[in-house]
Amino acid sequence: MLFKKSNNASIKERANAALASLQRNAYAMGMLRSRLESRINFTLNEKGSTESCQELTRVLELVKNGEMILHEMSEKIESARFLEEFVMIMDSAASSVSEIKDDIEQMMPAAEAALEEMHDAISKVSSGLPADLRQEIEPAILAEAVAAIAAGNASAAVIEAKEEKEEKTAAVPEQEEEEPESVPA
Repeated sequence: MLFKKSNNASIKERANAALASLQRNAYAMGMLRSRLESRINFTLNEKGSTESCQELTRVLELVKNGEMILHEMSEKIESARFLEEFVMIMDSAASSVSEIKDDIEQMMPAAEAALEEMHDAISKVSSGLPADLRQEIEPAILAEAVAAIAAGNASAAVIEAKEEKEEKTAAVPEQEEEEPESVPA
């Protein structure tokens, strides 16, 4: 799998653990903010002096900024969880396609040969017919047969291009994954 760490914990598992830790810390930060706001209100009501509250107000601003940082970190972790889900879905889809790739590759030459034989047969039949019968055969039928042969050839070209791309991609050495920044618990 693309996103595995050496300890075999998936991004989703690590993200869930980090998110739970962030939620605990955000709750604690919210409690601290609430206590600070109460203390500031108490100090203002009792003493009526704003000077004694300045230090508490600065700490309160730090706590509010900390809450915002924790919220943004939680959103980043959620994004990582969705990204892993996306990668797993795409990986599964790619595996499904690669399972039938060999079958399609083996079938293509036979399909091309069959279409070529049909084209030859239609050409022989239409060229051997008298002119008045040739006019009775709808030109659309011949056009469809020619289009089917062209589509078969185009399909083969697309498969060959995909194979070449996959071979080139496989030849490029894989880069090491970057470890996500650690989140303090």
